[in-house]
Amino acid sequence: MRKKARERLKDFGPDDNGKMAYLGDHVRLADGHDRRRLLRTLWAACGVAAAAAVGASLANPAGLSGCPYVVMPYMLQFVALVWVLWGMGRLSVAGERVRAYVRDETVGALPLRCVVAAALGLVAAAGEVVFIATSGAVPVAADLAFLACEVVAVAALVAVRRACLDTAWESA
Repeated sequence: MRKKARERLKDFGPDDNGKMAYLGDHVRLADGHDRRRLLRTLWAACGVAAAAAVGASLANPAGLSGCPYVVMPYMLQFVALVWVLWGMGRLSVAGERVRAYVRDETVGALPLRCVVAAALGLVAAAGEVVFIATSGAVPVAADLAFLACEVVAVAALVAVRRACLDTAWESA
């Protein structure tokens, strides 16, 4: 068992009825912020990022047809986006009162996850630019669409990161 998971076990114990329950800290959004509005904002930005990443592959640029320094960061970006979406899903089902460790593993971890996904998107875009420059071919619409989609995905991930960092929590 991981160290964090073992440490978290101290927050569980028998409740008044003798059943196992979480006895640790709970948090909620501070200053009357609306949870639904936050989730709508986060999901909208995540949706834009995911749609842009899928759109980049649908553009089918020349660099995605076997160039490793374009394909590898692009595929890793997909993995990082799934990582972001997993955290979003976990936050969405947590409810109004969120367990402190769930908040730390979702909203607390999403900024780093977004940075990883955005950085991989930028590396894929830079790889596409290098591919175009070294191949001597004139950039076609597919190449430009790929680059535009990656820019949109990065901007959306930056918006998710900023929204997570701007969210204040208080003890519930």
